[in-house]
Amino acid sequence: MSKEEAVLLLVISVGAFIIPFISRKLMLPSAVGEILFGLVIGVFFSRTEETFTIIHFLGSLGFLILMYLAGLEINFEKIKITPKRNLIIYLISILIIIILSFLLVMYTNQPKINILIYLTIAIGLLYPVLKDSNLIKTDFAQSSLIIGSIGEVVSLIFISGFFMYFKYGFSKETFIHLFEIYLFFFIAYITLKIFQLYAWWNPEKAHKLIKTDDPTETAVRANFANMFIFVALASLLGLEYIIGAFFGGMLFAMVFKKRHEIQEKISSFGYGFLIPVFFIEVGLRFDLFQLLKKDTVIGACLITITILLIRFVAAIPLPLAGFSIKETLAFPFALSMPLTLLVAIATLGLETEVIDEEYASMIILASLISGTIYPWLFKFIIRI
Repeated sequence: MSKEEAVLLLVISVGAFIIPFISRKLMLPSAVGEILFGLVIGVFFSRTEETFTIIHFLGSLGFLILMYLAGLEINFEKIKITPKRNLIIYLISILIIIILSFLLVMYTNQPKINILIYLTIAIGLLYPVLKDSNLIKTDFAQSSLIIGSIGEVVSLIFISGFFMYFKYGFSKETFIHLFEIYLFFFIAYITLKIFQLYAWWNPEKAHKLIKTDDPTETAVRANFANMFIFVALASLLGLEYIIGAFFGGMLFAMVFKKRHEIQEKISSFGYGFLIPVFFIEVGLRFDLFQLLKKDTVIGACLITITILLIRFVAAIPLPLAGFSIKETLAFPFALSMPLTLLVAIATLGLETEVIDEEYASMIILASLISGTIYPWLFKFIIRI
């Protein structure tokens, strides 16, 4: 480890500890504060491979845990008991978002990656916002989380398909890759069935996988083994590794309904250090002065406004599912803060060279704006 990397690790460790306190004072989500912290300290450190070796490793691990937790958060039991009529209306809303995203980009000749940006839905920021607002147990909150969960799965499938298209185009390799994707989902499905059978035949042994008072931390080991198996499988089949982490968590959630305790334990492990390091590293990757350029700011503002307007149109059918007028007006803001997945799109786009640093900076700034303003507006509308 070089001296510069050691100093950077020291600064990040201290920052990961104090940023949540500062973020609360400024009424910012912690993730936004961590990205901003990374942007600021990035001015003082050279962005070389040697400086970022350990930081990049810790950040990548944090990213995997973040996506795994996103999969674990999906409540399939709530989806199952949702009335079919409401579920159809929710799916129509998601479909409206997808269609409008495609039409807008195609007819205005915007960069194709904007399709992903506009249709992406994530519950990473929505869940804590609902919790902070004391709404988490309301029907509106649960309905929003169901829509968000379905949207997040769809978003990740689109993200995987998008980067596959830009990597291979319409070629023989594309069809081979499509087969590999099918193989991944087939293996995931078979694994799910084996897990379910095992849990049914051996309930006591299966309980150890979610038990948190085991001194050997079997449940934690099982979850990390599950996460890395699916990450490795996804990578071997040419999928984005975050897809593997997400689906690993999602399958675990489908099998184990009473997973709250182990979910809390992994969440405390991830959000305690590794996930903040990921967000700080995201900030480190980008030039603060690039984000403050006039064109970048204007582009980021247009992105955030477009995301919101699309969701306003998608909210039109929701009164048919029992949403009040106030809830219908608040809903677009609830789904317009996909901070984690916007950061993922910018990160993957930069790594695969689909976009340059300037455009990635625009996406990051859009994620910061939406992650800062929309939670506040959501809370304001819902409290009226």
